[in-house]
Amino acid sequence: MSTDPDPGGVDALERGNDRIRDAAKWLVASAAAVGAAMLAGSQLSSIGELPLGVPDSVDTARLWVAVLGAVAGLSTVVYAIWTAVQILLPKLVLVSDLNEAWGQRRSELGAVVEHFRRNPKYLQGFSAPADIIAAREELIAAQREPSTADDVRTQLAAEIADLDERITAIEDTATHEALKSQFRRALRKLLLATAVAAVGIVAFAWAANPPAAQPTADLRNARLVDAYLRDADLRNAKLDHADLTNADLTGADLTGASINGVIWRNTICPDGTNSDDNRHTCAGHLS
Repeated sequence: MSTDPDPGGVDALERGNDRIRDAAKWLVASAAAVGAAMLAGSQLSSIGELPLGVPDSVDTARLWVAVLGAVAGLSTVVYAIWTAVQILLPKLVLVSDLNEAWGQRRSELGAVVEHFRRNPKYLQGFSAPADIIAAREELIAAQREPSTADDVRTQLAAEIADLDERITAIEDTATHEALKSQFRRALRKLLLATAVAAVGIVAFAWAANPPAAQPTADLRNARLVDAYLRDADLRNAKLDHADLTNADLTGADLTGASINGVIWRNTICPDGTNSDDNRHTCAGHLS
């Protein structure tokens, strides 16, 4: 079996590396687009109008949720870009690096070592990286012997050059496999980062865009004698000094309503009791 380095194989590895790096460039561009969309969306939101305070209600918690969502979203975008950029950086796995990782159980080059163990043909006729390193060192030692004849030196130099080509082929394969392994790890990290970014974006969108405030009914000083207001939506209504004589408010929602100076006479309160039985008021009986 021939063990000569395959130039066509080297070209194939380079093309494979280029495709992996092109995919990484798309990941960087996609993450940057998400970050730009979040920044643009923040300008269209109502985050500047959110109240600042202790998050003890939905309204006061919105600002905190929006900030946390934005931080989570933008942080994961930066992390995604940083992870993808690592793939674009120059990478070279030397045969000495492969030899160092060869006997280790856990190593950054674990996937690369496993690839060579499954496919020993890529070791260029040697059983382990240490063998080709030792073979080269022996040839160099022999070449440096003072007693070595010139024609033998020439032959040894040719053998060393041949080994160097084989080592280069091993290193090219190792670099390609390391890049593939790094890309797979990056994809797993980016999948998790995408999930976190999605949660952050949704949280930011919900918190920074509160629903429009419902219009408040202004019934101050209104004459509502005998009014039928069963199950009426009077949330945050202004009922100051209104006359609710004989009015029926059974089931009405007066959450947040202002009732200063209201006239309560024979008024059916929201809880179904009569104001006359409640010391002529519905205060305390609004639900």
